Amino acid sequence: MSVHDPVNPEDAPPASQGRTPLDEARAAIDAVDDQLLALVAERARLADTIAAAKTGAAAGAAMRPAREAALIRRLIASAPKDVDASIIVEVWRALIAGNLRRQKPLEVFAGGAPDVTRHFDLARRHFGVFTRIVRADDARVTLTRMMETPGAAAVLPFPSSSGPGMWWPILAESKFHGAAIVAALPALGLPGGPEGAVVMQGAVLEPSGQDTTLALAFDPHHKFVRGMNESGLKGREVARARTLLMIEFEGCVADDDRRLVALGKAGLDGVRIVGVYARI
Repeated sequence: MSVHDPVNPEDAPPASQGRTPLDEARAAIDAVDDQLLALVAERARLADTIAAAKTGAAAGAAMRPAREAALIRRLIASAPKDVDASIIVEVWRALIAGNLRRQKPLEVFAGGAPDVTRHFDLARRHFGVFTRIVRADDARVTLTRMMETPGAAAVLPFPSSSGPGMWWPILAESKFHGAAIVAALPALGLPGGPEGAVVMQGAVLEPSGQDTTLALAFDPHHKFVRGMNESGLKGREVARARTLLMIEFEGCVADDDRRLVALGKAGLDGVRIVGVYARI
């Protein structure tokens, strides 16, 4: 047979002939990738169905931080031992961000942190590489732009008593009462500290099952410890600015929780919930 003669298909070697174990493994990965792609497409279709079913007030609530955290927490708990939790967070945060963008454009404002690169990295990992993230000059500008942009979110330093996290007293101003802390970053590990951040949005706070609540209160007579003892609430003082406190409660505590009344009777004034974030 010359080089110009057509090849008889029956004379062709089997597809697997001459393939190394590495080739076989790569082919198997390709097949798994094809299956994953089909499942991602099906997930997106189901998310579209949910988005179309939302009406009224729910139509504006594309972000559901509590549900997102509960989903990732469940997946981590049920994952095989050889699947690292960080991989689950990365993959599902990307899926969630993609579905959010399918529902409506999402704009995120990030500011108030001296380490801009680190701050943007936290925002990018949470909201996805294709989400528009806008740098703002400081915390006040960041929060103001978020509230002026429907459906937007803001990423700010984790509240503290000094340094960049000292922005939080502006939450006591009435113009910012519509903003709430809905997530803490990074998703894995301890979110507090100089490199941590919080996500803020104009949203209804929801429990995820394992939560931390943040509240503001005026404590002119230093009655915080007494108030916590008498109310039965568990928590700690996160930050203080003169008489204003940022308090952290264990669990999801609502504004109408009767234990907050006990804090008032003990001497804390104007107790107001400003956020709930899920622990993963």
